[in-house]
Amino acid sequence: MTETGFPTLPQGHKRFSVEQLLIEVAPELGIRPGALQALLHMMKRTKPDHWTSPDREPVFFAAQDETAAALGKSRRSLFNIEKRLEELGLIEKRVKGNGQRSAIGDCGIVFSRLIALVPDLLRLAEHLKTERKEHKALRNRRSTYVRYIKQRLPEDAVSAQGAIGAVLEAFQAWPRADALSRLSNEQLEAHVNDAQALCTTLDEICDLHHDSSGKPAQNFPCFIQENNQKIHLVNCNVPIDKRNAGKPAPDKFKSPPPVGSGDCLEKNNGAAAVARNTQFLSRLKPDHLFRLASKDMQAMISQCAGGSSDLREFHFLDAAERMCANLGINHSAWVQAVQTMGQASAMIAVLLLDANRDHPTAPVHNVGGALRAMTRRFRGGGLNLVGSLIGLSRRRGL
Repeated sequence: MTETGFPTLPQGHKRFSVEQLLIEVAPELGIRPGALQALLHMMKRTKPDHWTSPDREPVFFAAQDETAAALGKSRRSLFNIEKRLEELGLIEKRVKGNGQRSAIGDCGIVFSRLIALVPDLLRLAEHLKTERKEHKALRNRRSTYVRYIKQRLPEDAVSAQGAIGAVLEAFQAWPRADALSRLSNEQLEAHVNDAQALCTTLDEICDLHHDSSGKPAQNFPCFIQENNQKIHLVNCNVPIDKRNAGKPAPDKFKSPPPVGSGDCLEKNNGAAAVARNTQFLSRLKPDHLFRLASKDMQAMISQCAGGSSDLREFHFLDAAERMCANLGINHSAWVQAVQTMGQASAMIAVLLLDANRDHPTAPVHNVGGALRAMTRRFRGGGLNLVGSLIGLSRRRGL
């Protein structure tokens, strides 16, 4: 015991919170399941207030034979576990001269060292949490690239030779999704960077294939032009079901009108509206779509493109997926939108919702709920992405 007393847990922490902390960091510390089970068993049989009092130490007094029987282990196995825990600095074994444990003299398994380590363990847990979050984000990006490669590869790619064949071979060499969890963050990041590079290579091959001059076109038309037949061009005034994940959406939830001025194109002649939509899509290129995005989205797109001005579809897809967390969009909502609308439409939906957070008359307050609502409207044929793009374009003065 020091002049200031025994170590105590940080404010707000109790014995049970240390138990949960150990469960979280045990693999990183090299504590095997059997050793963790024994450690938690001994901790639970100490007095909770001894973990927070500077005047007492938490001590486990039960004899080794009794403890081994309770854990279903041999005495030798428990001895080795206690030795390992002591080497890790988590416990101190304090016994009488005859090797016995007793409440007299606080002889037994003492946890003061563990209490002193808690601040370090908390920092370790936060670090592991950050790493897991980064790992998940990298896996999500890889999924975006997988879907993009599958979408862009020609139907006869299986038997293709030359450049396309090389792309297909590289793609097939990618690790399976269930193997990504075994990669470190550094390994996974390197793989994701290679995957993005392969997307660029495939895009360049496709550009050359469609350009008779043999050179990539400048400002190659955005993928939206190619997919305009898949976009629902229906009445934009279909009522929205303002519910999110089975719960009522916040009162401030609003879905801004597609044009912004209240003058909905679909109110007029249907054929004329489709003609205007097609005309708008034919002019919508990557640089135009980039200018429609918010400043935050633009920064993310530029980051995904590595600062290059040669923007491509997967840069927008990657940016939309990575923006979801910042916008309060649950990953499951993004996946559902992609599966229902396709990657392109899901990306446009996120871009529109983000850009309309500062809408002058009907700002979007609950982006996650709004994306789920748009997904439901798309499924029912009641979503008008083109009208919303036109409205945003007018509001941006483009």
